[in-house]
Amino acid sequence: EQTTVINHPSLGRLEIQANSLKAKPKKKRWTGSFSAGVTGSNTDQDYDLDSTSQLITQYKDEVNLLSFKANTEYGFSRSASEKEGSTDTNQGQIDLRYSYTFSGKSNAYISNIYDYDTLNQVGANNLINSIGLGYDLIKTDTTTLNVSAGPSVQTIWGGKFCTRDKYCGNTFAASSARISFDWDPNNYFNLSLSNQFTGAYVDGLSPSNNFSGTIKIYPLGDKKLFTSLNGQLIYNSLTSPQIDNSFSLQLGTQLF
Repeated sequence: EQTTVINHPSLGRLEIQANSLKAKPKKKRWTGSFSAGVTGSNTDQDYDLDSTSQLITQYKDEVNLLSFKANTEYGFSRSASEKEGSTDTNQGQIDLRYSYTFSGKSNAYISNIYDYDTLNQVGANNLINSIGLGYDLIKTDTTTLNVSAGPSVQTIWGGKFCTRDKYCGNTFAASSARISFDWDPNNYFNLSLSNQFTGAYVDGLSPSNNFSGTIKIYPLGDKKLFTSLNGQLIYNSLTSPQIDNSFSLQLGTQLF
């Protein structure tokens, strides 16, 4: 059998059999996961059903990072006095972002964030398109902390009273800033946090803020099946209502 000899400065001469040497596994460039959760209740003739789902895909190599995240939340209830029932929640978000590292920890990005809440009276739909520069404050194999900022365009439309609102149905110049944190210390745990602030140039400055976070726990330590706790806190001064917060517990699996 072939052997490899290493002269270590502290351990001295080491002989290792060739079949004992294993190449370091390459990181996957494409990753994806899907998770969902359902809750329901029934008392006499009252029914309540809530469902949530989340799809995340990402491509990452030495200089390119493309990420896509979509989540939905739907709630339905019917009481004894109702024949057809009512929709209590119908909302979601799509976050598409591409960044290119052009020098060390510096990068350029383009992003599109669309969120909807069909029950909003003003601003059922909100779209923010942004382009700018970012910088990785921390960039290791397990931890990434990135800050970015740039000009953006914000569009608000939809809702029962949209036509009565002087801002709804319009597009505004704006500026956006985002901070994102991802920590993947082992095969059992992952933490992802993101916060984006946007200021639209209307009535001076009309702010909106979107914070989201996900904790994933892989009980088997194989990066396949997981339980996730998800939270999203949204404030938008141009919509009614202005605050929209949601939390969910889901079961999911890595797709690839």
